[in-house]
Amino acid sequence: MKRKICLILVAILCLSLSIVALCACNKKTNDEQKDNISRLTEQYYAGESDLFAVSIEKGRREKNFIADGVSKDVCEFTELIIVPLKTSDYTAVSYVISADDKTVSGEIKCSSSGEFVTSIALDFVPKTITVTAGEASSDIELNSVLDGKLSANDVINIAKESLKDKIDQEYAEGKADREIYVKLITADRESYYYYVSFIGDGVDYWAMLIDPTTGTIISRK
Repeated sequence: MKRKICLILVAILCLSLSIVALCACNKKTNDEQKDNISRLTEQYYAGESDLFAVSIEKGRREKNFIADGVSKDVCEFTELIIVPLKTSDYTAVSYVISADDKTVSGEIKCSSSGEFVTSIALDFVPKTITVTAGEASSDIELNSVLDGKLSANDVINIAKESLKDKIDQEYAEGKADREIYVKLITADRESYYYYVSFIGDGVDYWAMLIDPTTGTIISRK
């Protein structure tokens, strides 16, 4: 358990640093802001074989994420990630996502950091995915990681309650609501946690890791 938490904390550090690196100097106006949530995980499916690990995430996010304290141009997204587990030599992977008589298929030609990532149009609950790369092929069952778990909105409320004193203080000072960023993360594809960040100006942010089953705050910054 301690090892899992350590892996997750490393993942949080990397994610936090990437968010800080995207902080902008110019703040968007409140008139451009529909709400203050710039990213939200709504559904998450995952599965793996001995050859590939697969995840499908659905939610809402900014078209061009900038950690500047406000959200803009938020749209729905569905992202497919395929990770080869045995080799990093593949230059392309193909996939067929299925459920009953419905399918979505395609090919991903470029990889980044050992992952093949693409946006897809998916209007059904995925049950299986067939992944093929070269002569290797796997049929993988997909399961909902968030089935029976807390939703992203639930953990936002948990985070707000935990940060109530800070939020009230900023409200009293006349400051705008912070940008809220929520992403489901994992370091071992077994234990999943919500990363929740309240982003202000510059590099000013509050962040915490929340267990999606119990709502327990695992760590905070």
